Amino acid sequence: MERYIEIINILSKYGWGSDLIAKVDLQSLFGDRFKFGKEVAEISKLSEGERIRRAIEELGPTFVKFGQMLSTRPDLVPQELIDELEKLQDEVPTFPTEDAKRLIETELDDSIDSIFKEFPDSPFAAASMAQVYKAVLPEGEEVAIKVQRPGIADVIEVDLVIMRDYAKRLKKKQKAEIGIDPETLVSEFARAIRKELNFKIEAGNVTHFDSDYQDDPTIHVLKVYKTYSTEKILTMELIGGVKITDSVIPEVQEQFRIDPKLVASRALELVLKQIFEHGYFHADPHPGNIRVLEDSIICFLDFGMMGTLSARLREQLADILIGVVTQDERKLTRTIMSLGRGGQSVNEEELESDIAELIKMYAFGTTLEDFDLGAFLGEISDLITAYDLKGPRDFYLLGKALSSIQGVCAEVDPDLNLMAQAKPYAEQLAMERLDPERAIKEISSSFMESTKLMLELPYTLNDLLTLVKRGEGKVKFEIFGLEPLIDTLERITDRLSFALIMAAFLVASALISISTIPYHVWGIELDTVFFFIALVIGIWLLISIVRRGTLR
Repeated sequence: MERYIEIINILSKYGWGSDLIAKVDLQSLFGDRFKFGKEVAEISKLSEGERIRRAIEELGPTFVKFGQMLSTRPDLVPQELIDELEKLQDEVPTFPTEDAKRLIETELDDSIDSIFKEFPDSPFAAASMAQVYKAVLPEGEEVAIKVQRPGIADVIEVDLVIMRDYAKRLKKKQKAEIGIDPETLVSEFARAIRKELNFKIEAGNVTHFDSDYQDDPTIHVLKVYKTYSTEKILTMELIGGVKITDSVIPEVQEQFRIDPKLVASRALELVLKQIFEHGYFHADPHPGNIRVLEDSIICFLDFGMMGTLSARLREQLADILIGVVTQDERKLTRTIMSLGRGGQSVNEEELESDIAELIKMYAFGTTLEDFDLGAFLGEISDLITAYDLKGPRDFYLLGKALSSIQGVCAEVDPDLNLMAQAKPYAEQLAMERLDPERAIKEISSSFMESTKLMLELPYTLNDLLTLVKRGEGKVKFEIFGLEPLIDTLERITDRLSFALIMAAFLVASALISISTIPYHVWGIELDTVFFFIALVIGIWLLISIVRRGTLR
């Protein structure tokens, strides 16, 4: 309760306290325990985005992480606020090294002197959730040890409870006014931050990353020391080199034998390979997370945030590129419609018109090599939001990753062209879709799924009827218009009824066919009759669905 009040009071300091309380009627829960002082003159001069950022930083690590997550979601917050949230800092005072040593000894079940040959008195880096020490293993290997801040998990869990409670109240009280589901958003964030608290997951990300690049001489993947790693401690190879943006400095180039053009090309190529080939990419490739070693070898740091692209999502990305190059607004419209998912119908003509304008703005009279992919994906994200579509989270991570690496590489080599290097990957994905062997596999997979669904249908219906019989069957839905809903339900019920009848005839036909006792009707085997009836019903049902008609 005290933390809840502290949060509201901090937000009140930045001008939102009374609004937040009124929206969900917190006054009835806490009474007059909130403080509504006047805004500090300095704060009142700040823009709304700046006030939000500073309030988040004052609220602590949970809210900083939440703000950082929102900065990757242009479907939820405007670009002006995203620009401000990207400046969020989670710098906090370091915690005592003695606390870090105690945690290491507890986690590894040994004394610090037995575990390490050398361990420093202070960290060389610190953040809200952990701090990092340089140490030496008994074998003489230099390592970087990431140690979780003691008690941080408990602090985060308390904040998550408060966020979940407020989201629940907001959804209940302001249902008609908000365009997103706050409970779902908080749940998504809770899953993400709990993963970040588990250092074993980050270690697994590094291992996965390493398996993709074992034979690639242009990249060095950090070694993880699993024996010295747990959920709260991560021990990795201590890497040297320089920050990627420092590779433009002549002295650095000479010392590390670095070619800046080669560095930029390799870094971009590696990110594109992650996206198009592996579908598993580093979602935060900013300059601090990319090191350059001797001979222009690239090394990525911080694997806490990774994105995953399904084969379908990669194909949709290729469709976007192809649609732009061919200036096919219809193809792009279909791709965006399949990419996003929304709770209401979308005016496809308006969407197609907006896409045509985008193509004119970005691609008219240009080649693929001249196309600004990062900016275009940002515009696509804006369209998805404008039409109340919900794109996959990793699509937004992808847009941010591409924009980030494009900016980094442009700083190192202004002449480097992202699309020139992306073109072969898009073409390869397009060619793979025309592969006959792949088409056969996809058809076979769809057939197997349909067969499985048909076989499971009787059991599913039996479970449903059992629940209804017990009075335990419940359906939750919102009614926005009874007539269309009733019409849709009746149509679904009709089709389901005919599908069940068809299934019954098919099952009966199969059972009779394996029976040792012959059954005949007018001299015709009964299993043949039942199969023919099922076939007729199936064709009728298929035609009705294709025509979008009703079976009445």
